[in-house]
Amino acid sequence: MVRLFRVRTLLLAVACFIILSFFGTPFLPSLPGRRGYDYLRDLPVAAKTSVDGLCDSIPASAFDNIQVVLKVGTAEVGSMLPTYLGSVLSCIPDPLIFSDHQEKAFGHTIFDALGYIPKEMKADNPDYEIYQEIQNLKKENATLEKNNNGWKLDKYKFLPMMELASALKPQKSWYFFVELDTYVNWENLLRFLQSLNPSKALYIGSPVWPPNKPVFAHGGSGFILSQTALQRLSKHGENFRTHGRAGSHQFGLDMTQECCGDEVLAKVLSNIGITNRGYWPMFNGETPSTVRFGSEQWCEAIVTLHHMHDRDFEDLRRFERDRPTPAKPLMFEELFKMIEPSIAPQVANWTNLSEDVKFSSPDPPAGSVEACHEACLKDKNCVQYVHQKDFCQLGNTIRLGHEKVPEGDIVSTSGWMKDRIETFKRKYSPCKDAHMVHSNP
Repeated sequence: MVRLFRVRTLLLAVACFIILSFFGTPFLPSLPGRRGYDYLRDLPVAAKTSVDGLCDSIPASAFDNIQVVLKVGTAEVGSMLPTYLGSVLSCIPDPLIFSDHQEKAFGHTIFDALGYIPKEMKADNPDYEIYQEIQNLKKENATLEKNNNGWKLDKYKFLPMMELASALKPQKSWYFFVELDTYVNWENLLRFLQSLNPSKALYIGSPVWPPNKPVFAHGGSGFILSQTALQRLSKHGENFRTHGRAGSHQFGLDMTQECCGDEVLAKVLSNIGITNRGYWPMFNGETPSTVRFGSEQWCEAIVTLHHMHDRDFEDLRRFERDRPTPAKPLMFEELFKMIEPSIAPQVANWTNLSEDVKFSSPDPPAGSVEACHEACLKDKNCVQYVHQKDFCQLGNTIRLGHEKVPEGDIVSTSGWMKDRIETFKRKYSPCKDAHMVHSNP
């Protein structure tokens, strides 16, 4: 009986392995403590027809059902928008662009997200003083310079922008919202959306968990609303409209008491039963130099990055152009190759943003760079460290970081355990296929 039981157990295990292999469902993520995922498929790449070939892998009809929506500030139109149109949006037909002033620029109509908000609502709110200044300066054809006052208007744009996007492009299946410092890998976005159903009320992005509030999709990391979700939001908005106009209200909320537009959007969606589906790290709030490369960010596909500057966009565009396997989904494993040449055993005047273990004086590791390095050696999880005067911090993931100019006698010195990084790479590479993580929440 014992032998028969063992045989049956073995046959059951083999059968499970065959079934899992056949259907392509990864085995490890089903184990406790591991996040589930599916695989993204490769896209066929046509012969290169554009100058740099970056748009050739995107089918001409790819955006027939996808509306890209860009939110900008008026002062950014002349300074930052041209670069974004020529890089991230260079493959995108007819993006919707919203700002705080209506105008035409660079072949696009830029819509005023706040244009239909009643004058009395603006007059009673000091945050709108900058809005009126913008309108006056534009009438005088004056040059606008970016300043912090313009940021006050940002949170007011979100909800009207949702209604206006739905009204202007009601036939789209998906609405993808980005900002001027959002990088997008369009092929991975297309692969990702192929697996989802726009008839469901979906609200997708990189999740943020504020205390005692709904989880929201971080705006700068890019977020998606399905047609059904946006239609339900707009239908709900009809209860608040002034003269029946879309974009003429803030869904009854006192926005002066609210922090941020992306957080408020989650609140309104939650009120109608739509909650965020989080797809971090695919939707990501970091740049290539600040990503935490590790087991959770290695074989996962990259859809977005955030806080990108012009130089970051240029470097990443060059990197994409020179990819040896452009048909394959871009993963963190491959992105790591972009920053790996800059990783050295030790670099002065640099912070690699180590943050997992922290020591401060009089803890011995904080006493010197050498002591900090020694602490990293003794910690089997440590792959990098940074020392700064009376502080030592260890990191369990790989980050490049950035230059840190000395301030008096405060000098930052960073180091990486290159042998441990190589051990990590041998363990997790090569990735079989790109992971599309299951949502959390």
